[in-house]
Amino acid sequence: MSRSTRNSLTMSSMKIGDVEVLSITEAAKRLNVAPVTLRLQIQNGALRATKVGGRYLVTADDLAAYDGRRKQPRGFASPDHPLYGKRGGGGRRKKDA
Repeated sequence: MSRSTRNSLTMSSMKIGDVEVLSITEAAKRLNVAPVTLRLQIQNGALRATKVGGRYLVTADDLAAYDGRRKQPRGFASPDHPLYGKRGGGGRRKKDA
């Protein structure tokens, strides 16, 4: 196997047709997260990926969609939450004297 062929097989990102495909390591670098984080998200179903030869591959489109979802506010900060924007009483209840 020639040196150029060997280097092309270890590339972390490549194109298949018009689709850019990334390894988990390259995808993690783009999102500035650890690769293990993306593996967990794949296992949880939050990030779509295909396993090829024991390695996960992610398309750039799926990575962009995941990145958009993960940056949305969650919980009380989400505009869809029923308590969004409401101020709670919080604190202790006062005893009746």
